[in-house]
Amino acid sequence: PSCGTCEPATRRVLRPMTSFVLLVAALADAGQPPSPPNRPSNQPVHRGAAAFRRQVEQQHPAVLVVGGLGLQAAVRSVARGRPPPLREIIGQREEAALVSEAPPGFASLVGRAVVLALIFSPPMLLSWLAWLWPFFRNRVWYRMLTASLARAGTAFIKWGQWASCRPDVFPTAMCAALASLHSQAPRHGWRHTEREVREALGAPVDQLFEDFERRPIASGSIAQIHRAVWLNQTVAVKVRHPAVVRRIVTDFTLMRAASDLLARLFGVSGLRASVTQFSGTMVAQTRLDIEAEHLRRFGWNFAAWRDVRFPRVLAASEAVLVESFEAGELVSTYTTDLTLGVSSGSGGADPLSREEAHFVVSRGEDLYLKMLLLDNLMHADLHPGNILLRRARRYGRNSLALLDVGMVARLTRREADAFIGFLNAMGAGDGAAAARCVLRFSDSQACTAREEFEADMSDLFRRTCRGYGTGIQFGEVLRGVLALVRDRGVAIDANYMTLVTNVLCLEGMAGTLVPEYNVLDAARPLLDAHRALPRPLFRLAMPLVASLKRVKDRVCR
Repeated sequence: PSCGTCEPATRRVLRPMTSFVLLVAALADAGQPPSPPNRPSNQPVHRGAAAFRRQVEQQHPAVLVVGGLGLQAAVRSVARGRPPPLREIIGQREEAALVSEAPPGFASLVGRAVVLALIFSPPMLLSWLAWLWPFFRNRVWYRMLTASLARAGTAFIKWGQWASCRPDVFPTAMCAALASLHSQAPRHGWRHTEREVREALGAPVDQLFEDFERRPIASGSIAQIHRAVWLNQTVAVKVRHPAVVRRIVTDFTLMRAASDLLARLFGVSGLRASVTQFSGTMVAQTRLDIEAEHLRRFGWNFAAWRDVRFPRVLAASEAVLVESFEAGELVSTYTTDLTLGVSSGSGGADPLSREEAHFVVSRGEDLYLKMLLLDNLMHADLHPGNILLRRARRYGRNSLALLDVGMVARLTRREADAFIGFLNAMGAGDGAAAARCVLRFSDSQACTAREEFEADMSDLFRRTCRGYGTGIQFGEVLRGVLALVRDRGVAIDANYMTLVTNVLCLEGMAGTLVPEYNVLDAARPLLDAHRALPRPLFRLAMPLVASLKRVKDRVCR
């Protein structure tokens, strides 16, 4: 949000920041050949040189100060060294190389199919009633389906969690019911944990750890977490559930077959695509050594951020991950997932102060924008339950720790540019431009009603999205866009839905913790700078632009 009070402060920060950017442009211009006589230059670096000369005459000291800050940031970046390696993009073709489990045999598939048929028989037998009676479908049938998915095991729980974030494919009421699967997870016994740790680390638990809590402190659909003491430091030991890989491979084989059958018999669209998109990522998530790679890369990307942490990897194998224990309180303790209307708070912690709430929201947005604008590596599950807050009253300063990075979205330049273009179109209030960006959200776009979709988007923007500074309700606009996407049959690839889901979670946190915080308006400095500057200059200038954003957020608070 903008206000009269913050404008002078914004200008004081913006002027030296602009000078530094123009300084870099002028230096780049020094190596360029001059323009022919009597012909104006169209190159941004030439215009930058002239602008820099005017700026330096007015505020030479500011140029030196901010230039020094930029040089310091560059030296700090060089000191980090090369980034940790990442595997190639994981998809269906890489599954066989990732999973050591043999393909399921016919007898295994038949036996598992019988068990699943019994589990899903209640919602299947009543599907005709759900089809005819909307009240029963929304209030009863979706809950029955959710309960069956919870009993069916890891792959179905995880698929249900992922499908709950796809309102472009499935009805909103169904997504709301499936969201409860985020809190249902299995636990395994101590013997399995002990055996896996011994095989992974090469020694019994009592020899490796000074202390090891047998009762897990948390459990997910893939693994559970134990607190332990290793080499005089508290660590978190993540242990994969037994037979989870075999069960996932078997279940996804059956799910693909079932989705094909439903598509042929009933014309159910989107189901096969959603299962296919999710299966590769799901299989990769069972490999805790891949999660360790993600942790190392995120740690490198955010090494300069003193108030953002990722767990440090101490040891990793396919089934066991030992990482630093991150103390703090889950943000889900304080917030509600407004995008689906599901409460995730425990209600037992002290309320956040206004400063703490603003820190969570503004720094969460900074994280998201850096992942999108610079890193092209996005945490694919960035909801409040995966964000820890370390409060200043207990730890000396407010900081965030991000957990559970098994699922990530590795964005191509094309994907990042298409989504950034969509955000810029929202900031400009241009529905037609936003529609064209959304139509780029799939490499195999099947929408045939493109002109109608563009007209619908223009109408939606005239009613709900008139640009920066107009009080845009970001979540309302996005949900309207998703409704049009579903109605017009516009395809959206999985990475784009990860970006949409994360920004909806961010908007939900803002709406709960700091209702007056406008996510789109707050992102404007970074989005404008990204649009105006070449990528190398934006990478160099981003710390300064982010500082401007934080000053503006603080003044407007």
